[in-house]
Amino acid sequence: MIDQPISPLQQACNAFAAQPGEISIIVEGISHNGAAHVNSLAQVPAASVMKLPIACAAVDDPSVDLGQHIDLRDLDETLYCSVMKAFDPTATLSLKELIGLMIIVSDNPAATSVLDYVPPQKINAWLRSNGLTQSSFSAGFTDRDLDGRIRENLTTAQDCLTLLQRIYDPQSPYVDILNMMANNLRNDRIPKRLPDDVVVMHKTGTLNGLVHDIAIIESPIVSYYLIVLADSLPDTHKFAYDLALFSEQIYEIMQQSTPR
Repeated sequence: MIDQPISPLQQACNAFAAQPGEISIIVEGISHNGAAHVNSLAQVPAASVMKLPIACAAVDDPSVDLGQHIDLRDLDETLYCSVMKAFDPTATLSLKELIGLMIIVSDNPAATSVLDYVPPQKINAWLRSNGLTQSSFSAGFTDRDLDGRIRENLTTAQDCLTLLQRIYDPQSPYVDILNMMANNLRNDRIPKRLPDDVVVMHKTGTLNGLVHDIAIIESPIVSYYLIVLADSLPDTHKFAYDLALFSEQIYEIMQQSTPR
């Protein structure tokens, strides 16, 4: 039996995943059939990527009023940076606006407030009912969780692909979430070196030794999913830079392989 040649897309993914660390990658074409997977079933800490299922669970829950306003003075205090410091403490924001800040700037006090309305049991039920069978949520985004239990939340690259496909489905109720992802302000990974006319709807995750970015990428020529989950990294800053270069490489391969 003659071995099939490895595609340039799979070669690029294999080479990028060969560096130090535990690295999972999926590239999956939307506008054509190109695909490559590396370690796609490996469970890793989800970090802030888990904020997307939290947002989806809130949208899907009929008991949750996204227009409800919340006093910012009731949000948890944090020792870390938070966009909430820019607001008057007497101000209010709607739950939908807090979800937006949870995604666009990955704000943790915003996420903690949203979790008051969609607790872990509802998020885990959403994960199971939407096919994310290897993902779980148990720890929130308070300072105590970030200093201890945050690595208990788990996911896989395959589950992240299922998540992005669910959000991107034209029949889904997640148009606002897609818009929030497209306006993500943490753009030093997958989007960094892509052309200005490319729309990148994505969510990052960051912990000590961990760098994630999961994205839906739309260009005038090609659309595809790109998922990179990486843990046990010796240098997260270098990996983020290398991920931007890898994303540019994948974009060029996907462009070249698209039928004209």
